[in-house]
Amino acid sequence: MFKSLYIRVVLAFIAAVVIGLIAAFILTSRFFEQQFQQWMEQDTSSSAGDIAVLLERTEPDRWKETVALVEHMKSCSISVYDRPGHLIAGTDFSDRIAADHVRQVLDGGKITVGPRNLTSWIYGMPVQQSGERYAVFIRPTYPLKAVDFRKALQLHVITVLVVGGLFMLLVASYLVKPLNMLTKATRRLAKGDFDVQMELNRTDEIGVLSASFNEMTFELRRLEQMRQDFVSNVSHEIQTPLTSIIGFTKALRSAEMPKEERLYYLDIIQSESERISRLSDNLLRLASLESEHHPFHKSTFRLDEQIRRIVVVCEPVWSQKELQIELDLPKTTIAGDPDLLSQVWMNLLGNSIKFTPEGGRIGLRIEAELSSVKVSISDTGAGIPEHEHAMIFHQFYKGDPSRSDSTGGSGLGLAIVKKIVSLHKGTIVVESQAGEGTRMTVILPSIA
Repeated sequence: MFKSLYIRVVLAFIAAVVIGLIAAFILTSRFFEQQFQQWMEQDTSSSAGDIAVLLERTEPDRWKETVALVEHMKSCSISVYDRPGHLIAGTDFSDRIAADHVRQVLDGGKITVGPRNLTSWIYGMPVQQSGERYAVFIRPTYPLKAVDFRKALQLHVITVLVVGGLFMLLVASYLVKPLNMLTKATRRLAKGDFDVQMELNRTDEIGVLSASFNEMTFELRRLEQMRQDFVSNVSHEIQTPLTSIIGFTKALRSAEMPKEERLYYLDIIQSESERISRLSDNLLRLASLESEHHPFHKSTFRLDEQIRRIVVVCEPVWSQKELQIELDLPKTTIAGDPDLLSQVWMNLLGNSIKFTPEGGRIGLRIEAELSSVKVSISDTGAGIPEHEHAMIFHQFYKGDPSRSDSTGGSGLGLAIVKKIVSLHKGTIVVESQAGEGTRMTVILPSIA
């Protein structure tokens, strides 16, 4: 029924205040009545004794003046009846006091007339004067003041409720306003506006929610930029070789083209086709790894032997560049997926060979520790600037464009490496400076 949080907050506060005040008022009133009743009985009994002594020492013909003075001083009403039952002094209680009440007191009894509550309390007692007995009835007037006090208390409760309700309207507005702002910002975000920000300088829960919202929009904006970059990079990586293939295919239509030139163009077409094929394979592999449904065949194998085989496979490439390969591969057994880890070493070693100049040096080292195994691949290549360390594992990141264009590659290799290492619950650390070579260290658990 009430869809607005603002109305709900206000109504909930008012309901809580009403229930609390009513409960407090009932309990306080009952406690007050009990305490006041006890005090009134004690005070009236004490006053009655004083009044009796005063009347016994005063002549009956002066009782009217005496009773009037006592009523003013004691905040009570007093009635004095003689033996026939006639009112001879004080206030007329005939509407409350019957002849039987007067007779009971004249017979020497002390009575209470009416129910024992604040508004109906009348106390009767006998008084002896000159051998005659009189009936004196005392009705305190401060119970009426107690009733006035209760009415004032009720008015105070209503005032607190009204003022509190108005104040809660302001407080609820203060609390709900940022939530309304957040709702509007969320709707903008749902429509694709990732630049929306919540500008709230608060440290409470709403401030934390606002900060979390800003973090979410930042991540969504970053992901959207990555998506756009991914589409742009894939388009570029595919369009470039396709342009070459289309261009050289058109050139091959010429009948006068020499055989050597024709074969050269065919080699380029084949190379560019293989480049598209590798890009497609890497994209499919990366998508499969990120889907978390990629097959993971765990087994125990010799890590040192696997790395030696990869070094042998790559021998034609590093031999052509006259690179010096240094191996420090002690016997090491590890549990993991051999095929996936083989791609890691192939990519890392391939990068070192690619970016190390002729006559350079590449080192591969295994360090087995108690709970982990470290595999380091270092080279004396061009190195990676420190500000690029966090970016090299992003998809399609290639660093220096001139260097990347000369060496080829799609920028997916290290992204694949990072994902495979993560699947093995490991980490990869980059140590490199521009012009000082690079060291890639993969840290895997002993039992991956």
